Order: sequence, then C-alpha cells, then structure tokens
Amino acid sequence: MILISAMGSNRVIGSGAGMPWSVPEEYAQFLSFVRGQTVLFGRKSYEIFGADLEDARIVIVSRSMPDPGRPGVQVCGDLEQAITAARATGRTVYSAGGATIYQQTMPHAEAMYLSTIKGDWSGDAYFPEFDESEWRVTREEDHPAFVFRIHERR
Repeated sequence: MILISAMGSNRVIGSGAGMPWSVPEEYAQFLSFVRGQTVLFGRKSYEIFGADLEDARIVIVSRSMPDPGRPGVQVCGDLEQAITAARATGRTVYSAGGATIYQQTMPHAEAMYLSTIKGDWSGDAYFPEFDESEWRVTREEDHPAFVFRIHERR
C-alpha cells in the first residue's frame, strides 16, 4: 500500500469540501500514479476526487454511504474489509485520504508519495504526523509549485 497526498508545509490537506490550493500539475501527477490502480478513500475524499478516477478501481470506507452504483466502485463498512477488498484487486493500492483514512492505513503502507505545496495554507484537515526515522526519502523533485517526495519504509 502507498499513501498518496498533497499537503501544505504545516500538513494541511483540506479545507471544507476540497483543498485550499489549485495546482493542476500536481493533481495530474496524482492521477498518473493512480491510473489503472486501486484507490482507497473515505467517503468525503471520494466525493471530492472520485469522479476524476474513471480508470481506477475504488474502495470506499463508509458505514453510511449507499452503493454509488458505479462499476469498479465498492463500499466497505470498515477499514479491514476495505483493505481486503482493495488487495483482492491484484493492483497497487493507494490510500488517498482523508485524514482518518491516512492515519488508519499508515501502519499498512510500504511507501508514501507526498507532495508539499509551496506557500502558506490554512485548512481543517491534516496529514498525520509520522516518525521520520521509520522512513527514508528515496526520491525528491522540486517543481515550481510543489516538492514531491517518495518515502519508503525502512
């Protein structure tokens, strides 16, 4: 499993019903990574990003969301059921938020693909803290609007 997220330098990942920035090149990178793979979301994150992922398998963790009736989308009532369903696809599994899903899936992750959006951002959802000694940065790219890093578990 790979956690994939964009965040501010203060770990902000969301504000209200979306992100506090618009960085199309970072979002295009996100879409290129998850294309054809399996993406695990919480309900709110699915509602924000799910429509853009027509060619990915999607597993949603929600106790209250009805089946969206969309091919390739499955709703699971708890995280363990969702992880089992996601892994059963045989594809790379990306955990794509929100904050609670990141916190719960971090122990299952072998890697994190994290983009830090340049600038000061405020919001109400945050990427969880993690022990940096458990991870090593294996790739870093400085783009005009963001810095992308791949962290692999030691």
